[in-house]
Amino acid sequence: MTLTACGGGGSDNAPSTAPGPVSPVATAYQNSLTLGSVAPQSLSFIAATTTANAMIVSPVAAPLLAAGNSPLVSSHFQGGVTGAGIACVSAPTNSIGTVTGVNAGVNIKSVAVLLDGTWTVSTTPAATWTALVSNAATFDGWENCGAKAEGSPSPSSTLIVAADGSFTDNVFNGNPSTTVSIVDQGFTASQAALMLSDAGYLDASQAGNPQVIHLKIYQNATRQTLIVEQGIPSSGATNGNPGYVAIYFQR
Repeated sequence: MTLTACGGGGSDNAPSTAPGPVSPVATAYQNSLTLGSVAPQSLSFIAATTTANAMIVSPVAAPLLAAGNSPLVSSHFQGGVTGAGIACVSAPTNSIGTVTGVNAGVNIKSVAVLLDGTWTVSTTPAATWTALVSNAATFDGWENCGAKAEGSPSPSSTLIVAADGSFTDNVFNGNPSTTVSIVDQGFTASQAALMLSDAGYLDASQAGNPQVIHLKIYQNATRQTLIVEQGIPSSGATNGNPGYVAIYFQR
């Protein structure tokens, strides 16, 4: 008996093997800080794709940050440091910390410092600061994601802890690889101590806009250290006057 093979043609009802859309991957940053509040928030970061900007996902609204998804225009994550970064949105800004009139027209504003569960805030900030003093610690600040009017992003300032417990935080107006001027600012040891306290330090250097400055020192299991600085308007942070938030990575 001869066996005859039947011809091929699959069923019209056969399931498709084409891959479906890939869901964006959200990375959790459980100990993050936003504009306007010293209370930690659990935020999520969704990286950019070929069709969409990066996004930050927040459970609550904050200045310049919606509850839910907010699109980002920039972010910075330091090489060699995991679980920490800074996220930025499109918003008017011409300041770094308490220094105004710098990097005008860039309009990229930091809205959150992203810290995952591997980073813990120092519960003995005065002692931790003393250790930084003994090491003459130097940090690179990345407020506003290091955005400049020209050139690639680069540190927004350099923070140096001095032997007497004071510190300088010198702001770059422009990009060191192109054209830059440096605005020197300094804070005394007593001012630094207040910044490290729960109450913070009331800074009145901006006329008509006093801000309470907070410094928090974070470390991870490998003893890497970073600093978060926040300036919160004493009248309350709003979209129109949000204050600032910055991350500093130790060199």
